[in-house]
Formats: sequence, C-alpha cells, structure tokens
Amino acid sequence: MIFHLAVFFWSLLFGVGLELVAQSSILASWSWYLIAIAPLVVISLLASRRLTERFSDAFIPILLSISSPTLLSLIDSPSERQVFVFLSVVMYYFALLGNYRLRHAPTDKTAEAFLNTAALAALFFFYAGLQGFYLNFSFPLWGLMLLYFFGSALTSYETFMSVDQGERKRVMMYSVLLGLIMGEMAWVMSLWPFGYLTTGALGTILFFIAWDISFDAFRQSLSLKKAALRILFFLGLILLLLLSSPWRILV
Repeated sequence: MIFHLAVFFWSLLFGVGLELVAQSSILASWSWYLIAIAPLVVISLLASRRLTERFSDAFIPILLSISSPTLLSLIDSPSERQVFVFLSVVMYYFALLGNYRLRHAPTDKTAEAFLNTAALAALFFFYAGLQGFYLNFSFPLWGLMLLYFFGSALTSYETFMSVDQGERKRVMMYSVLLGLIMGEMAWVMSLWPFGYLTTGALGTILFFIAWDISFDAFRQSLSLKKAALRILFFLGLILLLLLSSPWRILV
C-alpha cells in the first residue's frame, strides 16, 4: 500500500515547516540555518520513533531536513521554490514509507526502492547545497570533503542496513569506503568549472555508480559484465550532462 495516513501526517508536517522556510526572509547566516533546520530535524526524529520505533531509521529524513532548506536558500524564483518544496515533501514521504514498510516486511522490494529513491534525492540536495555554499561563500574545502564523507557514509549505512541488519561490520566497511570515495570526489569536483546544480548531479551519479557496484558486491551478486555495462551507461549520462551544462572557465 502506497498511502499511509501516519506517514502522510508526518510528511505534511514536514511540508508545512519547509513552506514556512520558503516564505521567510532567507539570510545566509548560521543562526538562520539553525532556526530553519532544527524543527525539521525534530519532526524527523519523532516521525521515525513513532513509525518504526527506532531513531536509527531517521537519517534519510534528517538528511532531507538539513539539505532541503540549504538548497532552498539558493533558489531565487518563488515558483521554483514551491516546486522544490513539493518534491522535497514527496521524497520525505518515500523515506518514511520505505522505512515503515521495511520495518514490518524486511524483504519488501518496493519499500527498498522508495527508500533508495529518497536517499539519492537527499544526497543530490545535500551535494548541490554544499557546492552552492562552497562556490558562493567562504566555505573551506576540507569542510566540504568532510561533509561529503559523512553524508555519503551514513546514507550508505542506512540503505545497506535495510537489506541485512546482521552484517554490521561489513556494512560499516562498505559505508566508510563509499564515504572516502565521495570525500575524494568532493576535492576533484571543486576543481571543475560547473555550477552547484551540475556538480551536485555529477556527485549523485558518481555516488550511485559506486553504491550500485558495492551493493551487488555486498549481496555477492556482482558480475564483471554487469558492472561494466552500468559504468558505461552512467559515464554516457555524465558526458551528456557535461555537454549540456554551461562551463565557467576562470582565466
């Protein structure tokens, strides 16, 4: 079942909070972000506790609670803000619904797809928002790399744990490895002449390539042919993205 009343209620509450952020006067300051993010994080913790009885399921909703206001602060158009709020609420609903269904049916593939979709969307918001901060404000490169590491590692941890909670050491190993890869990629992408949305999309694609291969290796279903085909497909997607994006050449 796709519709769940309790999940809808918590998602609506998140949407109201995010809409208040969208309607407020956005100030690029730490105090503003704390005021904007803190209530959404609390909502995510309470929702996860009520729906799955585990705070550990709150990471993807919390990542959306942090990344959505961050990226929202970089959007100037009121209509685009409303579209973004709607998409954020949909992804938040997917995250809560995926966690809820996996809690009661660990082999639910549809729920797994909901959670993974929400995780990728949250990471795109997260990467793009961080890149926007890095490009527009005096945000240090080491901070960018560190946040990429933690965001990627924790997202990987939650998605892997949704598959097998009995392999915590292996899950930790794969999650740290993916975090290190994306931390290094943050440094590489900081040198590229693209805007924050393009860089965020590139980061998400690169993460998905690494995550997808690692996920198959974790489930011991990885084959060289399948991995090569996926890599070629996503490299083609990256090439298409680069060719269709404006380049900012600094001389």
